[in-house]
Amino acid sequence: MEHETLLPARLFLLAYDPKKQRLTNTSFLGTLLRAGALTELVLAGHVADQDGRVVVVGNPVVADPLQSAVLAEIAASSRPRKWQHWIGRRGRAAVTLVREQLAAEHVIRAERQRVLGLFPIWNVSLRDTRTRSRLAESARRALRGGEPVDRLDLRDAAVVALAASGELKIVVSRADRRQFKRRLEALGERVGPVVKGLRKAVQAAQSAAAA
Repeated sequence: MEHETLLPARLFLLAYDPKKQRLTNTSFLGTLLRAGALTELVLAGHVADQDGRVVVVGNPVVADPLQSAVLAEIAASSRPRKWQHWIGRRGRAAVTLVREQLAAEHVIRAERQRVLGLFPIWNVSLRDTRTRSRLAESARRALRGGEPVDRLDLRDAAVVALAASGELKIVVSRADRRQFKRRLEALGERVGPVVKGLRKAVQAAQSAAAA
């Protein structure tokens, strides 16, 4: 499944901690998934950067639910907007779309539960941990391996660059960010403008929460 798994699904699965048996990085998970969807749209040539803003190229039609939703939002906008804008909105809906897709494909189990009988949550578990293990190993090699950045698979490069900018510490820890700073910068440059947009979206959310 690994070679067919698109970035939002990869990032969702990698956010799951098999030891703790729960999703991590829930504060920014939706933001991260939207960044993954935008990166897929860039890789496919469906959107592009124009003076720091996102524009639709041609009249693309995509089957992936999250990519389709993001593309429709951009196309319906009255004017081009920055990457940060499209990454930082409707995060909860992004999580729902990816979770429902993975559940429908029998990759995960997703059950609605209530904490203390009051607060509704989704309990997510993996049906098979091997897919996540393969994705994690690919990310580890992309970050720590000796292969030149320009020869890496683009999705492997994107996973690591997005994980670093999106606070997905289970994939790229703070220590990793210090140790592999230059490699992460090179990965981000190769992946494109989404990485910087994600970083700005996360920083804006952190500032808003602190205020």
